[in-house]
Amino acid sequence: MVTASEIAAFVYCPEAWRLEHRLGLEAGNREAMEAGERHHGRKAAAERFAGGFIGIGRLVAVLAVVALLLLWVISR
Repeated sequence: MVTASEIAAFVYCPEAWRLEHRLGLEAGNREAMEAGERHHGRKAAAERFAGGFIGIGRLVAVLAVVALLLLWVISR
């Protein structure tokens, strides 16, 4: 399987991709790459958390519409 970072590395510099992925040489910026992976992991977790609240908001909106319809039917 080819990762997005491998594709980006190849597009940015095919020679750097060859050195790392074909010859197995370690990248000189490994620490920065690991920091980026941690950053993106935290960002993904925050987006999943926010997505849960979006789902809850939709549920509340549907329940509000149902409640208003019930009140309208009862008041007739």
